[in-house]
Amino acid sequence: MVSESRSGRRKAAAVTLAGLAALAWTWRAEPAGAAFVPRPLARELRDLAVDCLAVGTVQPALSALSEAEFAAIVEILGRLISAYGSCDYESFLALRAGDLESASERRAGDLERLREFGRELALSPEQMRGDWVATLGAFWSVYYERPAVARFLPEHTLVELHAEGLGARSLESWRQSFVALRDRLPGSWIQHDLCLPHRRSIEQVARDCGPLRWLDLELHFETFAGLGARLLARFVWDGVLREWFLQDAASVYATGDRSQRHLIL
Repeated sequence: MVSESRSGRRKAAAVTLAGLAALAWTWRAEPAGAAFVPRPLARELRDLAVDCLAVGTVQPALSALSEAEFAAIVEILGRLISAYGSCDYESFLALRAGDLESASERRAGDLERLREFGRELALSPEQMRGDWVATLGAFWSVYYERPAVARFLPEHTLVELHAEGLGARSLESWRQSFVALRDRLPGSWIQHDLCLPHRRSIEQVARDCGPLRWLDLELHFETFAGLGARLLARFVWDGVLREWFLQDAASVYATGDRSQRHLIL
């Protein structure tokens, strides 16, 4: 494969960006009735996501992506950047829009523990009166006194879109490939227990959606303490529900103490 120049990739990305308005929600192909519908992603966040693709490492090459694939990746990157660079809970929810109702039901048994964490941050009972999603939002608002990310480093972005399926691998072997991605660079890490899990298991998705498709993302950033860090996320395409969902996530801190306000995933 002939590698693309950065200027050429920027130009190609800019051209594709011009057509994104109509594709803004292609990452979630079908609305789910009265489901949560977030505001469109701000143009500056979309531009930063495109810049990550233009100057980072993308496989397959940008020129090989369909418009729908490009739009989906830009939307996901933009929402991640917005959530942690701007403390935007709406963007956090946008990546899980179809799973909000089921997540509140599935996490109901953990709600009191979340409220305990909220009380430690001086949240009142009135602020934590809602379900899991509402209480998590209240916790988010006080946990992030300022954004977790001081700045993202687009040139270090890694994006890999996979459509080859599992092949002869087991699901466990496939899961370990994410661990290998997490551990490819040194640092102390946090493997996240996802706050809002997908409403269908990965076993179901792998069984009834044809060849498994997934997206591995690595966003490098600096914290306000000056620490180098990276966010890794694996999104999987649910062909039955026609939406991307977060399957795995990890934060890796290259240096220093990881005990600061870390990312909520």
